[in-house]
Amino acid sequence: MRMKWLVWVALLGMAMPAGALEVALKDTDTRLQIYGYIRGDYARDSQATAPKADFAFWVLPEVDGKADAQTHLGARETRLGLNVLGPTVGAWTTSGKIEVDFYGGGNPNSYSPRIRLAYLDLAHESGFSFRAGQDWETFTEVVPRVVNFSYLADIGALGLRRPQARVTQVIRCGELTKFVLKAAAAQTVGEDLDGGGYDDGADADWPTLQFNAAVHRTLVRVEKDARLAFSGHYGRETLDATEEGVVVARDVQSFATWSALGSLFLPLTKCLAAQGCVWIGENLDTYYGGIGQGVNMELEKGVAARGGWAQLLFDPTQKLCFGLGYAVDDPEGKDLSPGMRSKNQQAFVNGFYKLTPQVTMMAEYANMATDYYRGKQACNNRVQLAIRYDF
Repeated sequence: MRMKWLVWVALLGMAMPAGALEVALKDTDTRLQIYGYIRGDYARDSQATAPKADFAFWVLPEVDGKADAQTHLGARETRLGLNVLGPTVGAWTTSGKIEVDFYGGGNPNSYSPRIRLAYLDLAHESGFSFRAGQDWETFTEVVPRVVNFSYLADIGALGLRRPQARVTQVIRCGELTKFVLKAAAAQTVGEDLDGGGYDDGADADWPTLQFNAAVHRTLVRVEKDARLAFSGHYGRETLDATEEGVVVARDVQSFATWSALGSLFLPLTKCLAAQGCVWIGENLDTYYGGIGQGVNMELEKGVAARGGWAQLLFDPTQKLCFGLGYAVDDPEGKDLSPGMRSKNQQAFVNGFYKLTPQVTMMAEYANMATDYYRGKQACNNRVQLAIRYDF
């Protein structure tokens, strides 16, 4: 009965106007908060990009020296989320989140939903908390402000979302400074490199360790928090020996996956800020590093890479904001075979304008360039427009 009642409450909340999307469960201290947005996008690429969708990771080579322009209109980034808030019992507060978008597949006019986030959180008044489920990488500290849905994946920004169990401890040092320490055991999402029909990351004996150590400092002059963090991960992918897709020997080879990141968010004035991240690592394809190249099976070695991104944010008013940035992903040449992607970079500028408190208009221009090992560079000029209705 309780589950059936919850479903009806959620449906009722979805039908409410934008100003009344939070409901309290009867006879409990738990609240449901429904949120999300509806978004429409238009994008044009002067040269085709991977994965040939309405977002771009890297530029594909020209065929016969001719550019292949692409145009996309879509609404896949439309998002729906549910926050579950409370109750508070003694020193503990409970909460949870479920969030979906429509990048789960399907046709351009018939999208399939997918889970983005799904986790529960137990927070103690001492600053300790425990989270279990699917969330953003624990090592992620800053996120670029972009219009392209890829969020600079495979162009310089590491990480996505994955199942994990995380502990966090917040340590306050006075009124202006706090340390935030995080550690997580995360699913090693890999590939099936050995052809045995099983994820090589899940075939490892242990999950991946992720960590994040950050210091937050309130800058009184600009009334905003600055953040500086060191983070990373370490895990392994294990391969079996196979013959025609049949496993004949277990755990015969393994490849490490690791990263080390330094991240910064620095308010310069009340309307100007700088943010960015630099990193190094190896076997980072499922973390969107190495330009989607994790293990070179021809050389039987992980692809090492380095990269990062930097962005200047200018928000002159509450309605108008701009961003200017650069990103690069640079795999080690000694780990590559001819034809593999050897460098991916992008310079971009964007702007956001709140037409109303709920409706935001966006525009972005990006110049993308992808180098191929012992091959030619492929270039793309990308223009993207979007409009979003938040609720």
